[in-house]
Amino acid sequence: MAIDLRKIDPELNYPLKQVAQFLEVSYGTILNLRKVAKLKSIRIGKKYYIQGKEILSYIDNG
Repeated sequence: MAIDLRKIDPELNYPLKQVAQFLEVSYGTILNLRKVAKLKSIRIGKKYYIQGKEILSYIDNG
């Protein structure tokens, strides 16, 4: 199934679980991508988020 890029707003921050749903991968895969800096995340409080522009950049550069 293809990723619907229209659902991803470059200006919003998305929780890691939602990013996993967007990219149709497991939550663990998102954690690994964050760990190896393929997806840059930001921390707000105790939770990590990924900006929409980072998700779109990752998809483009795959």
